[in-house]
Amino acid sequence: MMFSILVPVYNSEKYLGDCVESVLQQSEQDFELVLVDDGSTDGGGALCDRYQVQFPEKIRVIHQPNRGLILARRAGIAAAKGDYCMFLDADDAYEPECLATVRETIEQTQTDIVIFNNYSFFEEDQSIEPNKAVFPDRTEFSGETKRLLYEKMIASECLNNIWMKAIKTPLLQADDTQYALFAGNPHGEDLLQSLYPITHAERIVYRTSELYRYRRHKLGMTRRIGVDSVGYLFNAPVMQQLYAYMALWGMDTPQYQGLFQARKINALLVLFWQNYRGVKTAAQKRAVLNYDWAKHLDAGSGDDSQNEYLPRLRRMQLNAVLKKRKMVIDLFVMFGSMKMRAAHGA
Repeated sequence: MMFSILVPVYNSEKYLGDCVESVLQQSEQDFELVLVDDGSTDGGGALCDRYQVQFPEKIRVIHQPNRGLILARRAGIAAAKGDYCMFLDADDAYEPECLATVRETIEQTQTDIVIFNNYSFFEEDQSIEPNKAVFPDRTEFSGETKRLLYEKMIASECLNNIWMKAIKTPLLQADDTQYALFAGNPHGEDLLQSLYPITHAERIVYRTSELYRYRRHKLGMTRRIGVDSVGYLFNAPVMQQLYAYMALWGMDTPQYQGLFQARKINALLVLFWQNYRGVKTAAQKRAVLNYDWAKHLDAGSGDDSQNEYLPRLRRMQLNAVLKKRKMVIDLFVMFGSMKMRAAHGA
């Protein structure tokens, strides 16, 4: 069994060395590493070539003009020679036993997909935060039990990431989704590219092992601030694709529509708080508050602030945002800051 490890590379020279070394140092060595240079303008593309020269039996490089993250991943999938594809972002890393754990799981269960856990590495203070497991270790999904996976995908983002999955290569290569239509906006691409394989897999196994190190950058957060980018980050076309799959799963019922709407509301509130907490001046806060947040929610879906699938606190927050109640919002900010200080012993 061979793994194809697919790494999209775009202006990632600073971190690419750590990424590649984490693959080369795996205890399981039956793999090919495919580096897809997506038109890098730093030294990342040249670094890919140096690695290929140094490890020609392990590393292949694809150079292409900049086409975006989605099409870089698809180029890697099309070129993959392994039995299973795995995904790694150029600023992240695998734990040393990642491939060995996945291989053992596949050999024991003959599964089409392995979903595994991860942890966050915060670059600013070098701290680590484990990710909460979604299911018990070695939970298997097939037939009707796959609805449990679908429900999680409808209701939350906890299973989105493509890099927490090892997927049978033919399953990925059979995907006929028109990804070029989504290539202009990479936000939500993990969910988008997970929908087809998870739907068509006969068996899926979940592992709680934290096998992936996800690097969190402070700069990445600051780039999200600005109401002019809310629609881009919210990416309604991906949500529409998820809704289309709900119908395919037979889960476009009122209950699951409520869960789906709750997921969208939670995503929108995350963007609101990132913007409102991230700006400095009173004028900037007014601009965030006056933005038309409601336009991203489905018209005619009823009073979203009464959605029974949202926690009460989230419903209160949504009501305050939609009705632009600055005093209430500032109270949420104050109590949130107090809670954060208490958590850090301040």
